[in-house]
Amino acid sequence: MRRPFPRAWKGAALSLLLIAAAPASAPVLREVAWTDPASDVALITTQRPGECLARTDALIETGRALFRSPQLLGGPAARVGLSCEACHTEGRVNVHFLLPELTDRPGMVDVTSEWASKVRGDGVANPAPIPDLVGVARKGTFGSHGERSLETFVKSVIVDEFQGHEPTPRAFEGLIAYLRALDPAACAPDGRLTLATAADEVRRALAAARVNAEAGDVETSRALRLAAQDAMARLAERLPAPAFNADRRRFEALSRELGAADVAGGFGPAWMARFDAAVARVQRRERWTYFNPEVLRAALIKSR
Repeated sequence: MRRPFPRAWKGAALSLLLIAAAPASAPVLREVAWTDPASDVALITTQRPGECLARTDALIETGRALFRSPQLLGGPAARVGLSCEACHTEGRVNVHFLLPELTDRPGMVDVTSEWASKVRGDGVANPAPIPDLVGVARKGTFGSHGERSLETFVKSVIVDEFQGHEPTPRAFEGLIAYLRALDPAACAPDGRLTLATAADEVRRALAAARVNAEAGDVETSRALRLAAQDAMARLAERLPAPAFNADRRRFEALSRELGAADVAGGFGPAWMARFDAAVARVQRRERWTYFNPEVLRAALIKSR
């Protein structure tokens, strides 16, 4: 029986934003925790491979947003901010992934880790290479056990490997649609992670939430609002304190509004106008944020 996304998760994404909004002497970037420290962390966490979507629609956008949301996985992974995207950046292999709880080698992960799951945990450290999900629609088997159904495999990853709650039918359908739409022939060039791209993640998640709300799927819409809140947290943590404290508070207030909204109208044009205005205030000073690899590098050195 499917367990619904718990309402308590509404506070989970918001708490991440509150952490990001808290003044600190070191940068609060969750990605740093699972990025190989032997690599150029500042450069890696300010760049992204190009997206490989051959097409998109409301269903694919639903899956895309949830793929980037820690709340999909649940358990310890969600608490540290891990999402599917952490290991599979834009569906590809994150060769710099190195979270001590899951691996001792970059680009690998222990899918039977006791830290991630009491169901799959076997007490043995046996990390395996992270698979590339681009082109997964053309594969005949999935995982080390040769599962023939992508749907069965993905559901097992969420529920068994990471102790997540089974998604709503629409959310799960969207996730599968997103994975099947990842096409190696459609990959865009690699690029920078910027304020504009980070803000667009929020907008895309909310657009999907609005479509689902209008279709009467309140639970899936709620999960997508959580994805949008987490996207705002990722944006806010790129704004150094204390210089950007006022901006952080604006994004925190916007996130609270999303958490309190139960209908599409709660995050409609008026909310979006306030969000766009908050982004515009930061844009003029973007070169001083952690979207700039040199600023981030200096902060990382200072925090050692």
